[in-house]
Amino acid sequence: MTRGEYGPQDAAADRFLELLDRLDTPDVVALGAAGGGVVGTDALDPQVIARAELRRELREIARRAGRLDAVRAIGGEVERWAGSARHWFPAGVAGTLESTTSLGPRMAALPVVLDAAYGIVLADQLREAELAILLGPWRDIAGDPFETGSAFGERERSDGDPGDGDAGERDPGGPGWRTGADEPS
Repeated sequence: MTRGEYGPQDAAADRFLELLDRLDTPDVVALGAAGGGVVGTDALDPQVIARAELRRELREIARRAGRLDAVRAIGGEVERWAGSARHWFPAGVAGTLESTTSLGPRMAALPVVLDAAYGIVLADQLREAELAILLGPWRDIAGDPFETGSAFGERERSDGDPGDGDAGERDPGGPGWRTGADEPS
């Protein structure tokens, strides 16, 4: 991809892809488990259900925003990662059996990683709560792909805990989300 092909959140997408390449196998397994990768957990986890429901809307959101190509591009990068037996190793460290055994966990983590990737590309088109749903597992395990202070970075409540994604309204007339604070009274 060339610079800017992931849309307005290109820098966050680049950071996300860098982090993705450096995830170790335990983190990949954790992402897979967060996505319901453990047999029988899908129907029990409301977050898994919420991500699945939101997934059905993402194509239309991307189409309206003119970002189908950006979504396809980042999705292709994630799919290449999932199907790759390559693994990032620090300089001077040779690959081990871990490089080939990471393929199964990567496939299990694929839905959660794609959710995060699409959330990044479409961040300005999603309500805050939707973005929190898509990025939640990724943020918990790999960190926030958005810069500190970014409009799309993880929110903190006044008690210092991460926010649960305030329910805002998607603005069908343009990019961004409204949290209600900017609504006329």
